[in-house]
Amino acid sequence: MIKTNTLVSIVTPAGEFVGKLESQTDTHVTLRTPKMIVHSEDQKMGFARGVCLTGEENPELTTFYSGGIILMTPSNSEIESAYTKMTSGLII
Repeated sequence: MIKTNTLVSIVTPAGEFVGKLESQTDTHVTLRTPKMIVHSEDQKMGFARGVCLTGEENPELTTFYSGGIILMTPSNSEIESAYTKMTSGLII
């Protein structure tokens, strides 16, 4: 199990999402301040203003059902830095 409040990356058939792990059970995973990863034409990675599939801009929490998760892993340091900059405005 991954510890609560760890920044994780989740891969689903709809795309890749990043957020702080809020909770995890056998049936679902909930992320705090989730962001969908998007790619620009110049092949750079960025974050959508929330989870595009929810229809809500910058949701506080989003729950993913385990059957739709292909992979969940702690995010690497580059993604963690970019996510922190996006969500807090801090440059690290």
